[in-house]
Amino acid sequence: MGNGSPVVLLHSAMSSKLQWYQLMRSMSSDYLVIAVDFYGCGESPFPENTESFSLSDEITLVESLLEDIIPPGEPFHLVGHSYGGATALRFCYKAEKRIRSLTLYEPVAYHLLPETEEALTVIRRNQEVVNNHMQDGNYAAAAEFFIDYWNSAGTFSSYPKEVRDLLTESAKKLPLSFQALMDEPLSLEDYSKLNVPVCLIAGRQSPIASRRVSELLVNHLKDCRVYWVNAGHMAPVLQAEMVNPIIETFIRQVK
Repeated sequence: MGNGSPVVLLHSAMSSKLQWYQLMRSMSSDYLVIAVDFYGCGESPFPENTESFSLSDEITLVESLLEDIIPPGEPFHLVGHSYGGATALRFCYKAEKRIRSLTLYEPVAYHLLPETEEALTVIRRNQEVVNNHMQDGNYAAAAEFFIDYWNSAGTFSSYPKEVRDLLTESAKKLPLSFQALMDEPLSLEDYSKLNVPVCLIAGRQSPIASRRVSELLVNHLKDCRVYWVNAGHMAPVLQAEMVNPIIETFIRQVK
């Protein structure tokens, strides 16, 4: 949508490119705003490579989707939320010279959590619960557990049936998303070498795991502006009017 310097938007897990619609409309007067679907989301197919699926596979897909839109070598702004934030961070490490700026809302880069962290224990437990539901073929239970963790108990059941059905279908990707996040080999030391301007946004009401990843990154990224907002992990979707102006202002200030 729009014309100008490219801005690429990466969505959260169990979501799609449509989560960025408001931001796209707001920025399209001055930017070429591009939202893409990860594997198994929206209009993108489920990945064929499942045994060793990784964030690098997601990045390869995103690069292929951008080929016909952004000329080779042209730099772009990169924005990611949650799973999209972790992928954006990894993308920036791979192709730093192409990234004009990096905006992250609570990237769930769980592989950065130390083994001693309670937050890592929580995430491993969540991964186990989701995988057990999926192995039992109970996709709705997996979707409900995941949605309620990031929002609050009863959130999933409050949605209309058609929304619950869409989320249940989306849950099939969750085991691969957990796998990609937990098995990523890059470290905080690796990311500390990045020389890209970063805007990191986090919610004070978010679960401990995503808050801890954000806190660790703030202390390791060289050029990082941090914004703590009075919201939860899903603010880019549920409170876009709070988050989008921060994203847009930061990108507009990058030279």
